[in-house]
This record gives sequence, structure tokens and C-alpha cells, in this order.
Amino acid sequence: MCGIAGLAGWAPGGEAGRARAMLARLVHRGPDAEGVVAGEGWALGARRLAIIDLVTGDQPVASEDGRVHAVLNGEIYNYRELRQALIARGHTLRSGGDTEVLVHLWEDEGTAMLSRLRGMFALAILDERRGQLFLARDRLGKKPLYWTRGAEGLVFASELKALRAGLPGAPSIDPAAIRAFLRWGFVPEGQCILAGVHKLPPGCWLRLDLPGGELRQERYWRLCLAPEAGLSSDQAVESLRAVLDEAVRLRLRADVPLAVFLSGGIDSGVVTALAARHQPDLLALCVEFPGVPSELPLARATAAKAGVRLVPVRVDAAAGAALLPDLAEVFDEPLADPSCVPTLLVARAAREHATVVLNGDGGDEALAGYRRYLAARLLDRPLARGAARAGARVAARFPMPQRRRDWAHRLAEGLTPGVDPYQAWGPVKLTAGDVAALLDEPASDPPLVNEGVESIGTGAVNAVRALDLGFFLPGDLLVKMDRASMAASLEARSPLLDHEVMELAATLPPELLLRGGRTKALLRDLARDLLPAAVLRAPKRGFEAPLVRWLSGPWAAEVRGVLEDPEAALGAVAPAERRRAWRDWGERPDRERAARAVYTLLTLEHWLRRWA
Repeated sequence: MCGIAGLAGWAPGGEAGRARAMLARLVHRGPDAEGVVAGEGWALGARRLAIIDLVTGDQPVASEDGRVHAVLNGEIYNYRELRQALIARGHTLRSGGDTEVLVHLWEDEGTAMLSRLRGMFALAILDERRGQLFLARDRLGKKPLYWTRGAEGLVFASELKALRAGLPGAPSIDPAAIRAFLRWGFVPEGQCILAGVHKLPPGCWLRLDLPGGELRQERYWRLCLAPEAGLSSDQAVESLRAVLDEAVRLRLRADVPLAVFLSGGIDSGVVTALAARHQPDLLALCVEFPGVPSELPLARATAAKAGVRLVPVRVDAAAGAALLPDLAEVFDEPLADPSCVPTLLVARAAREHATVVLNGDGGDEALAGYRRYLAARLLDRPLARGAARAGARVAARFPMPQRRRDWAHRLAEGLTPGVDPYQAWGPVKLTAGDVAALLDEPASDPPLVNEGVESIGTGAVNAVRALDLGFFLPGDLLVKMDRASMAASLEARSPLLDHEVMELAATLPPELLLRGGRTKALLRDLARDLLPAAVLRAPKRGFEAPLVRWLSGPWAAEVRGVLEDPEAALGAVAPAERRRAWRDWGERPDRERAARAVYTLLTLEHWLRRWA
């Protein structure tokens, strides 16, 4: 696990120094070593977090003749098998790590090498013989890679803060990205907060021809949600167990201490239970929020059944508020996901015990864990849709817990003919009308950019899953885990995001995934002999901070300043008189979504203070 940076196509002179300036902003991603290789008009560099091959695994690495160079951010989990195949072909490998396999695969197979890699990665290869710079990103977008090209040449880096250090001037902020951030709480793939800067899309490569300057980008992997007809539940569970167990086993390869994030839920519980079968003395970490129902009892039950040691991590509102300026530094593209707070805190706590941690990310998207998938089934049944919409409208007026009333309001909205259900049920922060009112401009809602995931057919469930996998997952969830874990110099591995697990999940029919009116039915079946019955019966709880309570309590003064202070940095985007419309956020019909909207403004305020 590392941070990488480099440049190519520049006028000769100072290449290594520019690369080192970028790497200086990535020390958190790789505190153990730094390496740079440079030639005429190009340089590659890496900051290393040593995970495997602690002695000879430094980067950059080179081919036998020293003419092909590579740097890697991430892990190639099947590197041992690839090494054996390369040695059998006659290659000489000088290290025992995973980065060196890249140069030899490139020599033998060129761009086709990417189909051989099982892992999470952003990589760069400089081939002096061919005169090419080659960049690639893993299939799901676990690891980030930013790049830009100007008159001086091409620059790339793992994070924006490093890219900024490699540019001759300061890029401007893209207004369209600000609008997208206000809508969704993140800047989606296909956009960047800085004008002229690009994110290499998941599952894509980019190649620069150094002599001629030609630039070419291609997609090498796409996920197609195409249900397999006639598949039985037993067959699906057996196949899922086999591929997930292998994904977990591969991710236990490390030469440093390893742990697992464990909640009271099924996803992290299954990962923990499978990992414990391969790894003795496994450590698990569980987050606890004072004042909200604790997942600790369920996590303890899972830990006891799996035979792992559990360490609770306590998170309170004061710690969260103190983190707001830190979050702006960590997420140098703004990210208004409230679970960033506990994710960063638990990552820091985990680093005291381990350098690598496994997690349950991806289970909801791959195996239908969100309640919006149950709602989406109604869209394909006109009579049920109308009845459910009427029932939800009535339920929203009845006395019940606030979160249930908020969801009833949202459910009715998404079932309304002519309304895009993802705008109602997805990770929306401000509506298109809210954004227009805040910015004092006409309302507009550009189409969502879905990176590399498509749904075959017309089923509403898979249409929503495709957006979660191709839009929400790479734009929000993967960014959150990567930046938070890397800020703590911690490597986070996600077995449920293994591309072979995802490819299998893409064949699973929605009626199996949502059988009996329950989400993640197949994973529940798989988990029967792995997890306690109480965990399997427990309702879903997202890994979220108690946002409504924090905003109306310990964070209230901070919120007032953001919404009312005419000197706030947000004034550059929206004057105070338009921000004041959100002072009554707690009285709005969907208070949970209103809280997310206010938190989005709070996040943008701190980001503008730090970066604008």
C-alpha cells in the first residue's frame, strides 16, 4: 500500500525534484520509504507502507534491463501465483513483493496484463523502450488516481493535495462539481472539484505516447447485472461461499499485524468468521456511539462464535466536532458522508493494533442490503406500487419513530409516477430545487454518471443496484474508506469487493437476493453456520454517526455559524440570506435528509476554508 505520483512529457530538467515535492504530500499513505526514478522529461515516485516483502519490496521497481519501471498503490493479492508463472517463463525477480510482477507482465502482455490482476490498485508503468507512460485503476475503483495534462505535460498522483504540488499554478474550482457535491454529498466519478483535473475511471487504463504526445483511454472491465435463469438458492449460496472464502483467504496475505472491522451486522460478521478460519489470534474492532443503540453486544456474540478477540472503540460528539477541520485535510475533495467521522476514528484506533484491516464494505451493493431494493420491487408491480404509495403517505402522518416516518415520506415520493426513484431513495443531500435556491440559479439535474456498471433488462431492482455500484460506491463509499484508512497509514481490504465476488453477485436474480421480503437473503443463508442467530435476526444498522442528535446538540453552535455568519467561507457559494433557509431544518418533513443537507453545507464550509 502506497501513494504514487509522477509526470511525463515535460521539458527536461527537475523531474525528480517535482516528483519528490508531490510525494511529500503523501507521507501518510506511505510512511516507511520513499523512492523516485527519473529520466528525460519524466519521473515516477512512491511513498511506501510496507505490508509484504518488508526487506526488498521498495518502489519503484524495474525490469531486468532497467528500461521498464513501475509504481503501485494497493495490493495484488494473487502476486504469489503470478510470480511463479513469470519465473516459469524465464523472468528473474529480485524481490518477493507484488509490484515487481507488473513490469514483467507488461513486458509479456502489455495492456492485457490487467485481466490477470486480482486486487485493488492504481499503477503507473514507464516503458523507456516503447516510449510510453501507462496508468491503470482497479475494476471497482478502490484506489484513486488523479491526472491532468497541460502545456507542460501530464501529471498524476494518488491524491489531489499531491497533484497540486506538481502543478505550476493553482487550479480553479469547478462550479459544476460544487453543484454535484451539494446534490449528493460527494463529487462523482467523471467530475473533479478542480477544473481541468480528471479521475481515471474504475476499470480503465490511460496511455501516453511520449514521442508524439497521443493520449488514449480505454475500459478493460465492465460489470453487467444479468440474472442467471433457473439458479437455485442452494446453488447460489454454495458458489458465493466458495468465491468469498477465497477472497478472504487472499486478503490475509501480509507480513505485518492484521485485524478486522466488526459491527453487529452480517457483512463484517461473515468476513470475520471466514477470516478466523484461516488466521489464528485474529483481532476485531467495533465502534460504539454513546446515546444510540450499541452494536457491541451483537459484535461480541459474533466474536465469541468466531473465536476472535474484540476491542471496542468509543466515539462521541466532541471527538467528531474536533475532527471537522481534519476531515477537510483528509478528504481533499469534499465528502459529506457523516460516517467519515467514525471511520477515521476507528482507523486511527486500529492503527495502534494492526497495519492491515479487513472490512465488510460492498455487501449492501453487491448482495442487495439496502431497503431501497425492497422498495424498487414495487416499481415493477403497478397495483402494489399504488397501494404502497398510499399506505406510505398515511404512515408518514402517524406517530412513530422519526427515522421510520422519514422513510415513509421518502418511500411515497419514490413511488410517485414521473419521479426518479433514485433521487428519492438514493444518497441525495439537497434536491435540485434546494441547490437552485441556495445558488440562486435555475434548477437543473444532470444525468448520473454510472462508471462501468450496467443492468441487462428492465428490472427496477437491478437498475437501482447498478447506480449504487457504478455511482454511489466509487464516488462516496470507496473514497471514504481509502482516505480515512490511509490518513492513519492503515491498509483496508474489502473481500466483498473482490471482482470475482462481484461478477458472481451480478448473476444472482433479485428474487433470490430479496427472498421472503428480507434484504441479503443469500448472505443470511450463507451465514447460518457462521454467525449467532441474534445477528441474523437483527435489523440493519448503517455505520453512521447519530447526525440529527449531533447537529441539534453539541454541533448546534457550529451549524448556526455556517448558516448565518455573513463572513463564512460559504459566502463565496451562497450568501447568508439564502443559507438561512436551513435554520429550521429540524422541522422539515424528512428530518434525517435535512440533517444530511446541513452536514453537507458544514462540510463544504470547512473544505473551502482549507482549500479555496
